[in-house]
Amino acid sequence: MGKRTITVHVSQLVQVELDASKFDEAFMQEFRESFFNFDTIEEHAEHIAQLQARGVIDIEGVPEFVEGYGPSDEMGIKARVIDTEVEAL
Repeated sequence: MGKRTITVHVSQLVQVELDASKFDEAFMQEFRESFFNFDTIEEHAEHIAQLQARGVIDIEGVPEFVEGYGPSDEMGIKARVIDTEVEAL
């Protein structure tokens, strides 16, 4: 058997919890200036979810520093993968 290329679809469901009061206008403005142009807390939740899904962060009950947010426990941030589906196409 020689070299093979297999395309695999991976889908994850990630639950994100955060303290909305920490995402005030001052924080949002500073984040936009230094990182991404996010205007809503949902955009932050999506960003945190994809970091968790890709294994860049692992904050399922264990506080850690998250770039752009600081210590996850101080921002009230938690994330956990609820489900993963994998399918070779």
